[in-house]
Amino acid sequence: MKRLAAILALIAATLAGSAAPRAQESMPLKLLMLPSPGTPEVFSGDGKAQVAYELLLANFTESTIRIDSLELGSTGQGAGATSVPVSFSRDQLKGMFSSIAGKYLTAQDPVLKPGESGVIFLFLDDWKMREWRNSLVIEAEEKPGSRQTVTVAMRTSQAKPIVIGAPLRGGNWWTPNGPANDSIHRRTIVALGNHLGLPERFAVDWIQLGADGNSYSGAESDNRGYHCYGAGILAVADGRVIAVKDGIPENTPGSAKMAVPITLETIGGNYVVEDLGEGRYAFYAHMIPGTVAVKVGDTVKRGQLLGKLGNSGNSTEPHLHFQICDAPQPLFCNGLPFEVDHFTRYDYKLEMKGDRPVKFEIGKPHPVTDEIFMNRDLGEFSPAGR
Repeated sequence: MKRLAAILALIAATLAGSAAPRAQESMPLKLLMLPSPGTPEVFSGDGKAQVAYELLLANFTESTIRIDSLELGSTGQGAGATSVPVSFSRDQLKGMFSSIAGKYLTAQDPVLKPGESGVIFLFLDDWKMREWRNSLVIEAEEKPGSRQTVTVAMRTSQAKPIVIGAPLRGGNWWTPNGPANDSIHRRTIVALGNHLGLPERFAVDWIQLGADGNSYSGAESDNRGYHCYGAGILAVADGRVIAVKDGIPENTPGSAKMAVPITLETIGGNYVVEDLGEGRYAFYAHMIPGTVAVKVGDTVKRGQLLGKLGNSGNSTEPHLHFQICDAPQPLFCNGLPFEVDHFTRYDYKLEMKGDRPVKFEIGKPHPVTDEIFMNRDLGEFSPAGR
């Protein structure tokens, strides 16, 4: 019996991922913490090194567990080791945490009831560490003395982001959904069958703004009145077309009903998937039906027309949804970072009243080389490659 008790204590400590408790403490809390389904990726954006990754959590304890803090500290090994930790309080974690059953974009208290699971989403800039420890300080509610630390070590991917050309031409391209921790793309988790992934970690939605800051002129319900509608969508690199969808009708902007039911087959609307080589695949979504200009098996060159920007699939207004990921299926993959070889980013002010712009001012231009187009960036793509 004593041997069985010792084995059970060892299993519980392993699940908690922390050191064995002091003699006067109760059994360790069984909070399982796992690293991201995709490798932590470092890339350049806004002139800084950025990193994105997740921590997956599951509560196997018959008590509600509260997360009081998270500290990121160097392991002291490898290039970029630093002794300066990065810490997040319980209040700061509210905007980074979501239970699996919760609304991913709503701030939540970092608490897991028995049997619940959750995610901490991290998207940090000025990143310098290659290897680090994530340490959660946790406590069971109504159980004084149960306070413990759970730790998991991680390291960044050694792969460098792919550098691509622009998928569009012209100016006033704006990203209402781009790489950021509060982007709807960032929080999209796909769990189907035996797959768990974050395909849209670095995905971008591009729309085009007019002089008044609106994305359209005339009737809001008319696709043809949107400034980006019909824009040529261009191959970002040489590659081979491996999947095409066409024939899905377009949605009416602002309508509560989509033109077709949204399923795994229709969610991307009319689209093209391009194999860029080395395990990278580009996804260009929501094209106008009948404008897809390539077919499966075609070899395409950077800058070649693939189709025209529209409003098909899971889309509420005309835009280009673009992402690069590590598998040929746009949903059954993990998103990979990419950097556009050159574009111009603009300072700007966009004042809103509700969902309507009331003031739009474009400021100083900033030529950018080899950076991702970040969330709510305003930029211009030149007509020719570098």
